[in-house]
Amino acid sequence: MSTRMDGIHQPSLFSSTLRMDVVVPKDNRYRILAEKLPWRELGKVANEFRAKQVDLNAGRTLDLRLHLGALIAQSMNRWTDRETEEMVAYHAGVRLLCGLEQSSDTIDRTSIEFFRNQLTALGVESLNRIIVQAAQEEGFTGTSLCSSDTTVQEAPIAYPTEVGHMKKIAEKLIGIGSKIRKGVSAKLGRLGEQAQKLFTKIRLFTRGDSEKAVSQKKKLGKELQKTVAKMERLLRDELAQMGPAAQAKYQESLDLYRKMLSQIRYWIRTGFHRPGKIVSLWAQDARAITRNKAGKAVEFGRRWIITRLEQGYIIGKVCQKLGSGSDTGLMPEILDHFMQIMGANPDLVVYDRGGDGPKNHRVIKDRGIKNCIFRKGKESLPGIGRNTALKARRERALSEATIATIKNPRYGFNKPRAKSSEGCILKGQAAIFGANLMHLTRDWGMAMS
Repeated sequence: MSTRMDGIHQPSLFSSTLRMDVVVPKDNRYRILAEKLPWRELGKVANEFRAKQVDLNAGRTLDLRLHLGALIAQSMNRWTDRETEEMVAYHAGVRLLCGLEQSSDTIDRTSIEFFRNQLTALGVESLNRIIVQAAQEEGFTGTSLCSSDTTVQEAPIAYPTEVGHMKKIAEKLIGIGSKIRKGVSAKLGRLGEQAQKLFTKIRLFTRGDSEKAVSQKKKLGKELQKTVAKMERLLRDELAQMGPAAQAKYQESLDLYRKMLSQIRYWIRTGFHRPGKIVSLWAQDARAITRNKAGKAVEFGRRWIITRLEQGYIIGKVCQKLGSGSDTGLMPEILDHFMQIMGANPDLVVYDRGGDGPKNHRVIKDRGIKNCIFRKGKESLPGIGRNTALKARRERALSEATIATIKNPRYGFNKPRAKSSEGCILKGQAAIFGANLMHLTRDWGMAMS
């Protein structure tokens, strides 16, 4: 086979050129989205949410198409803000999506983050509603099916341990003390050293499940809890002698530390966790949710309702109740969310045996919807024809696949890159948004071929 050596022996005479012509194929997903997305509706919704945060008529001009395109591309690929910045600058398809085919403009990562935070989770959910409605108008989905289940969005936190919490609380208390007064800072420092020694002993000398190791761990754990609680009381007493401004600044943090230390003391004394136990210092709405699955008995995060629509499109929301809870009373929440997004009640509701409860059945009956909630201890669905029962079983299996789709690392639903609870919820909605965009792109591509 012959070989071309152009550019090897003789460097290109145009290597310093600043521009290149790139052909984006018709079946490229970014070109399909650029040509077919309802940009006016997306822009209108984006500005409605931005107007709640900033004055749209003041300050620098924002290229809305550019920022929406960057958000869409990022949601479809779980790029970081830096990666998105590079893709907008150098990827021909992404530049077409952002409306930059005739421009040399680009975007920086701080603008990407700022725009995303302006939209909030509710804004991204509203954008997703437009995508689902666009799919509905094209005939790719509809309102006939509501196949729901709950899942856990795992919080981006380390595996929570009581000893680790107490160590972190001690460090936080020392940090607050150093900002208040030198005398109390010195006292907290001495108590902090004791806490650090106890923490080291627990980590190094209580390993294993032997009776001696467990007994020693409990004993040292009690001492550590008492030491950290003493630090909290010392700091609280010191703050009580200061002005209202200083108290207001640190009161919320001290209340959180006291609550967590109380929960830890209860666990040390009884061996059981209190309901609603806080498992993270910063992700305070994350909970330990029992799943009883082979891979993970417990997951740490927040519960979501995920609903599969016709042909695999997805809508989802955070459960109103934090932590574990029964699915037997979730149907009002599911159907209200379905009505909000789709504008009508479904014809058929599918749910697994976990939703078999009188409240769910009553709500479905009152709304005149066909009930395909699987019954506990029964193989068949009463009052349902064979074809409908087969469809319900198929959709029930596909609901699990839908949850697996958004939990794929491509979309970043689980353990998202976020530093706040609000950011985690926003990333969850962005994962659903990205999955629906990929699905809509495939449907549009197949319709064009």
